[in-house]
Amino acid sequence: MTVTELSPTSPLDLPAEARHALAGLLRGTLRSAPLLSGTGWVTAEGALDPRACCLFGADVGGTKVQSVLTDLDGQVLAETRDATPEAGGDAVLDVIHGHLQGLSAGRGVGAAGIGLPGALDPVSGVLDRAPNLRGLDGQPMPALFSARLGLPVAVENDVNLAALGESWLGHGAGSSRARDAGLAFIALGTGIGMGLAFGDRLLRGASGAAGEIACLPIGGDPFSAEARRLGTLESVVAGQVLVEDYKARGGARDGSLRELSRAGVADPVLDETLGVLAERLALAVLSVGAVLDPALVVFGGGIGSRPEILARVGAALERLGAPAPELRISLLGNRAGAIGAVRAARLALADALERA
Repeated sequence: MTVTELSPTSPLDLPAEARHALAGLLRGTLRSAPLLSGTGWVTAEGALDPRACCLFGADVGGTKVQSVLTDLDGQVLAETRDATPEAGGDAVLDVIHGHLQGLSAGRGVGAAGIGLPGALDPVSGVLDRAPNLRGLDGQPMPALFSARLGLPVAVENDVNLAALGESWLGHGAGSSRARDAGLAFIALGTGIGMGLAFGDRLLRGASGAAGEIACLPIGGDPFSAEARRLGTLESVVAGQVLVEDYKARGGARDGSLRELSRAGVADPVLDETLGVLAERLALAVLSVGAVLDPALVVFGGGIGSRPEILARVGAALERLGAPAPELRISLLGNRAGAIGAVRAARLALADALERA
C-alpha cells in the first residue's frame, strides 16, 4: 500500500503548486485551494475533503498496541488492539503492520503515525530509554517504520502524541491560549510521563527527553537504585507501586489501583494511598508550572483519568496555595495517543508533499 493508491489523482503526481496547496490544507494554514478542484482532494468549495484518503495511527504502550484508521479529520473509521509482544523488535513491527493491513481493508492510506514509549532523538529519530521495546532501542524509527509500512511515517514519544491529540481534537481544540502557552498532558498508569504541545508544535528538547517527569526528584530518594532505574517520581506513583503502598498500609482488597478505586467501596486505607499520590502529583504540576507555565494540564492514563484523582490533586494544589494551571481530564480518553498519531501522520503527509 503506497501513497500512489490514495485517490484518482495521486498527491505526488500533482504539479508543485498544487502539492504545496494540499500541504497547506493538511497543515491547516490554508482554508481552501480551488486549484485542486477535480483532483478528488477538495470539496466543491475548495476545502479539504476528509474522505479523500485515510490516516493510520498506532499507540504502542508497555502492555498494548492500540491502532486506529481515520479520515483526514480524525474521525475514527476502524480500531483494533493487541498485547504488546514481549519479544519487542520485529514482533512490534509485525503487529503494527498487521493492524494497518487489517484496518485499511483496501482503503487508501496516506500516511502513518506511531507513538512509542521512549525518547526519540529529534534529529536522527533514534529510540532511547525504551526497555519494553528491546530490539528497537538505538535504531532510527522513522526510516524503519516507513520502510516496513510503505508510507510516510511520523514517529514520536507516546505521551507527546497524546498531547498532540488532545491539542487537536480535545481540550485544546480551538483554544488560542492552549496553542500559544501550551497544553501539557500527564499520563499516569503503569508509569508516568508528560508531553507538551503548542498546537501542532511539540516540545521535544535537545535529545527528545523533554517531559520525562518520571525523573523529577519528588516523593523518594533520587539516589536510590530504584529511582535511578525508573525515575524518582515514577518509583513512587507507578501503578504497581501504589498497590504495594496500599497493601503496606494494611489494605485488604486485591486488584489494580484502577480496579480498587472503581469499586465504589468505602476504604480509608485506599484514601490514604490516593491522598499521598495526589500530593506528589500536585508537586509535579507545580514543578511543571514553574518551568513551563502551560495554559492547561490534562490528565490521562488508566489512573490519571480517574475523576477522584483530579479532584484530590486540585485540593492538594489549593492547600499549597501556589498558582497552578487549569486541570482537566482527557476528552479523548484511551484514544488520545492514537489520535495524536493520526495528527502526526497528517503532518507527515504534508511534509512528504513539500519534499517531493
